[in-house]
Amino acid sequence: MPKGDSSVNRRFFKRYAPMLILPLLLIALACTSGDSAPTPEVSTPTSEVSAPAPEAKVSPVLNVVTTIYPVTYFAERVGGDRTTVESLIKTGVDAHDFEPTPSDIIKISNADVLVYNHPAFESWVADAVSTSASESLIVVKAADLPEDIEFKDAHGHAHGDEHGDEHGDEHGDEHGDEHGDEHGDDEAVLVKSVSHVIEEVEHGDITAEQGISEIENLVHVLEDTHEGHVDDEHLDELLEELEKVIGHVEAGEIAADDGIEEIETIIGAHHHEEDEHGDEHGDEHGDEHGDEHGDEHGDEHGDEHGDEHETLLDPHVWLNPVEAVEQVRAIQAAFTNADQGGASTYAENADVLIAELLALDKKFIEGLESCALDQVIVSHEAYGHMAERYSFEQIGLSGLSTEIEPGPQRIAKIIDEIKILGVSHVLQEPIGNQELAESVASETNTQVLPFHPMESLTPGEFDSGETYFSIMDENLKSLRAALRCE
Repeated sequence: MPKGDSSVNRRFFKRYAPMLILPLLLIALACTSGDSAPTPEVSTPTSEVSAPAPEAKVSPVLNVVTTIYPVTYFAERVGGDRTTVESLIKTGVDAHDFEPTPSDIIKISNADVLVYNHPAFESWVADAVSTSASESLIVVKAADLPEDIEFKDAHGHAHGDEHGDEHGDEHGDEHGDEHGDEHGDDEAVLVKSVSHVIEEVEHGDITAEQGISEIENLVHVLEDTHEGHVDDEHLDELLEELEKVIGHVEAGEIAADDGIEEIETIIGAHHHEEDEHGDEHGDEHGDEHGDEHGDEHGDEHGDEHGDEHETLLDPHVWLNPVEAVEQVRAIQAAFTNADQGGASTYAENADVLIAELLALDKKFIEGLESCALDQVIVSHEAYGHMAERYSFEQIGLSGLSTEIEPGPQRIAKIIDEIKILGVSHVLQEPIGNQELAESVASETNTQVLPFHPMESLTPGEFDSGETYFSIMDENLKSLRAALRCE
């Protein structure tokens, strides 16, 4: 090797040796460390570790079967996520003609709760329940109709007593309504609703604490409806008494059970007072003149309309929002009975729905406050409860039952009445005989407007998301036009 090359190599190692040696030392130390502490073996899993399974969605607690649309809607609103609700009567079906199929009977037998309106409408329910042979099924009759209330015809007369009612109503209602309704329907609704809550507590369906909470919600709902200004002296007094007891319970001054007892005493006193005022003048004058003239002329003219109408109960209570409140409470009670764990949910949902119903009632009262007419022509007489609540008279092309076709004499008479009264609209429901209303409208040069009894929805209404409230709003528009309201 040349001498010059050796000198270069020495200079190279002298300069770069430290940089080369340091990494080698580190590697050596690492190896030495590995000898003293062997790397632990990593076991290979025999199978793949699966990802955590997603939480299963909680199933609804109650399986509910219903009949007509209004009770279906109310059941859905009260039940919320804790229930599955299926109506046996499908969209587009005339509810008057419905008969359950074998598959419907199976659905009833598998249900926890069956909600229907009233035997006066769904006469098939009793047989269907019996056939289902279900021992645990809870059956809810949502409408409470006293069996002695007869359907009245287009002239407001119960059949077989045409002139008796004419004179009895003339004097009895004149004085009876003046005093009997003095306290207003709001007080009656509150008394009934609170009484219902008390019954739930007494039957053990809810606790006394839950009962106090529900009664407090009822008070707040009614106050909100009146926007804090209650004009009725008796109603205002009742609200104050209830709030006082609720305040004592919330402050711990008395137990919830004692609070319920005090409220029961208050409600009992107001209920008795309401009956006193209603009967004091209504019976005094109603019986004096009603019986005097009723017997005199009742038999003579009682059968005049017998072939055109049946003596039936009018089961269409849901068309009066105030009566619909009682239907909601009946459904709430049944759901609570079947599912104690959901009591608070059902109570909250029912309270919200009832607040909306009372607001709807207020909207109807205000919307029909000043009208030129007080009579409307309807396709069939399904609107007795609504007419009574909002003080108008229905004249039906068909009677209460759509199964009975009106005769030529009846149609001719109604056409004459339309011309005499100056009525400019015929109110027609979307399901059923459309030709009759259109024929009468053509004959009298009147306009057909939609008016919905909501026994069932059309497929189009269902698909577009129509509800009880949206349809009632449309009903109000048609009523205002037909009655020529300002």
